[in-house]
Amino acid sequence: MKKRIIWLAIAAMSLVVVSCTHKPYHPEKSDREWTIDHEACEKWVREGIRDEPDTYDQYDEMRLIRQCMKDKGWQWERTEWWRFWSKPPEDQ
Repeated sequence: MKKRIIWLAIAAMSLVVVSCTHKPYHPEKSDREWTIDHEACEKWVREGIRDEPDTYDQYDEMRLIRQCMKDKGWQWERTEWWRFWSKPPEDQ
């Protein structure tokens, strides 16, 4: 039982680290417009799923929303925190 708890804690920490190292980026839109585009994509995807609810699950919904965001020009880039840790040491 203790091993399971340890593995779950390690998995949770790994998930947090990975999810905190990327953020959405658009070359022409502000970060605030991400919310507007995301809501529009959610609405579009859910309307499409409503037509055939048995063929889609929550993972399909997330995948379709992400694809919609990519189609709108959003990209995911590494955050400054990740870049700081991955920079090679400078020559002195």
